[in-house]
Amino acid sequence: MTPSHPPIPRRRWLAAALSATLLLAACGGGSHGDDHDDEHHVDTLGRLVIADGSTTVRVLDLDGGNVVQNYTLDHAPSALYSSPSHRYALAVQRTQDQVQVIDGGIYQEDHGDHLHDYKRNPALLDWRLPGVRPTHYQAHDGLAAFFMDGLEASSLPAQVVVLTDASIAARQALASLPLPRAMHGTAEPRGNFLLTTYREAGSQSTLPSQVELYQRNGSGYSFVQRFEEACPGLHGSYSNESHSAFGCTDGVLIVTQDGSSFSTRKLPNPDDMPVDARIGTILGHPERSTFIGIASPGHFFDIDPVAGTLTRINWAEGRTRRAHAMDAQGRHLLILDDQGTLHLLDGHAGWAVRARLPAIASMPTAAPFPAIAVNRAANRAYLSDPNGARIVVVDLDTATLATPIALNFNPTLLTWVGIERHDNHAH
Repeated sequence: MTPSHPPIPRRRWLAAALSATLLLAACGGGSHGDDHDDEHHVDTLGRLVIADGSTTVRVLDLDGGNVVQNYTLDHAPSALYSSPSHRYALAVQRTQDQVQVIDGGIYQEDHGDHLHDYKRNPALLDWRLPGVRPTHYQAHDGLAAFFMDGLEASSLPAQVVVLTDASIAARQALASLPLPRAMHGTAEPRGNFLLTTYREAGSQSTLPSQVELYQRNGSGYSFVQRFEEACPGLHGSYSNESHSAFGCTDGVLIVTQDGSSFSTRKLPNPDDMPVDARIGTILGHPERSTFIGIASPGHFFDIDPVAGTLTRINWAEGRTRRAHAMDAQGRHLLILDDQGTLHLLDGHAGWAVRARLPAIASMPTAAPFPAIAVNRAANRAYLSDPNGARIVVVDLDTATLATPIALNFNPTLLTWVGIERHDNHAH
C-alpha cells in the first residue's frame, strides 16, 4: 500500500523552499487587482474555465466569485483541460479536429532572482492547435501530450503533439510525432523521452497493443524501441516520477525509467477483478509512488508498481462512478457516484473513506454528468452541477462542503487555471 506520507522529491522541495524564501523576502502580500507589475506575489485562488454544453465558455474568478469574461468558441468543447503549468485552458473540439486556447491571465515567471506572479485579464488566443481527433491528454512535469487518434476510415494516421506553457505562448507545439496508422491511443511525456502506443497493421481493434519509446530530437522524435511486453486493448495511462502505467485487458503494464534506461513489468488482473471488467483509466499524483486504476462501472484498485500488486479499494459497493479526481496534494481521491454523493478517500489511511458528502442534489441520469476540478493554489475542489446552476465547493482540509457559487447557467465541463502553490495547505 501507499506509505502514509509520500516523500517529496528533493528537487521539488528545493524549488518550493526557494520560491517561498524569495516571495517572503520580496513581497509581503498582494491584492486582487488586475495588474501587479510592482509586486512579486499575487494572493489568488485562480480561476475556473467553465462550459455549458454550447459554444459559450465562461471564466469565473474565484477571488470574487464572479464571471469576468465570456467567450464564443468555434464549436462546443468536448473536453476542457489545463495546460502543463496551468496558465491556459485547452478547449478540445474533438470531431472538428482542433483545440482552442484560453489564457487564464494568472501565471508566474522566473525572473532569475525571484519568481514573479501576474494576475491579468483572461484572453481567447487567436491560435488553434490542429489535429485529427484530439482525444487523450496527459501532463507530466511541465510537459503535456495530446494524442490525436486520427481517422481510420479516411486513412488519416494518429499523431502525438507535445506542449509546454511556453510553447503555447509562442503559438506552437514543442514537438510532434506522426504515427503510421490511426488508433485510440495515449502518450506519456517524460522529459526528452516520450512513451506512446503501437497498433499492429491489420488489427481489427482501434486500440493499440504495445508501447514504444521515442527520444526528442529538436521538434521531432526518434524511435528508440518497442517493448516486447504485450498490452492487449491498451487504454488509459498515467506517469509519476519513476513509472508510467498503461491499462490492458489482462492487467496493467508498468514502464520504469532509470535515467535513460527503460524496463517493463506486467501486473496481471487480480482474482477479484470482475470477469467483464478491465482497468481502462489510470490516475495518480506526481509525488505518489502508486497509481489508481479504474474499471467500469465503479471498481477502483491501488496499483503498486514496486511491489507489483493491484489491490481493490472498497469505497461504495454497487455504486457507479460518474466523476473522479486526485487532489493537488495527492492525499484525497474524490469519487462522485451516480446518486450525487461525493466520496473522499484518504491516501494517508490506505484509501479509507474519510467523508461522504451530498454534493449534487439533482443528479443527471444521462450525460453531461458533473465534472470535478482541483484547485492547485488552495486545498479545494469544485464540481459542476448541470441541473443546479451552481458550482459545488469542497473544503478538503475539513472534508466538508463550503458555500456554493451560484450561476445563471448550468455548468458542465470545467478546469482550473492559476499558479500552483506547493504549500497550498496554508490557504
